[in-house]
Amino acid sequence: MTTGTSPQGLRYAVRRSGRAVAFCALTIGCGTRDEQGYPAGIAHFIEHTLFRGTTHKSANVINGYLDKLGGELNAYTTKEEIVLHATVLKEDWKKAAGLLFELATQATFPEDEIETERGVVLDEIISYKDNPVEDVYDQFESLLFEGSPLETPILGTRASVKRITAPMLHRFVAEHFIPSKMVFSVVADIEEPALEKEVLKIIDHVFPQSNR
Repeated sequence: MTTGTSPQGLRYAVRRSGRAVAFCALTIGCGTRDEQGYPAGIAHFIEHTLFRGTTHKSANVINGYLDKLGGELNAYTTKEEIVLHATVLKEDWKKAAGLLFELATQATFPEDEIETERGVVLDEIISYKDNPVEDVYDQFESLLFEGSPLETPILGTRASVKRITAPMLHRFVAEHFIPSKMVFSVVADIEEPALEKEVLKIIDHVFPQSNR
């Protein structure tokens, strides 16, 4: 495995595999513990709404972009990170990488799409409450981390999710979705020096030298 840090401060790791598929992941070092000053659950809410449109792609285009290549796109949120990841054929890994960075840096958070995802997240909170195992685990974590930023449930509460607005989403992303908090990784059947070179090109395109 080859690791490094780009001139912009973005860490990366590349590894050659012997498989036909490639795996890309963009990890942003912010999660539930970074929500001070925001409604609880905003990190998880952002994970949902990143897929609802960018400056270049609508929600429908995003949803079908990797499907057309036979790939998969997904994301998850933890107390400490938001992870966007994709699996594609090795020859399409740069398209997947470009999409992950586009979602992280060009999300537009359309008002109508925010309301759609708000309903999805509220239903998710209800489903967790209806699941004794998940509910007990959330209560255990709240007691274990009481008094710290880790106390808050990842999904937030129904009341807090209802308070989230588009300006809040834009502000949270501007504060946390920055190169120094990002880690990009690729596993593909490509020589590591070549893979590393292409990764650095992608990073430089997303975060031009003038932004260093």
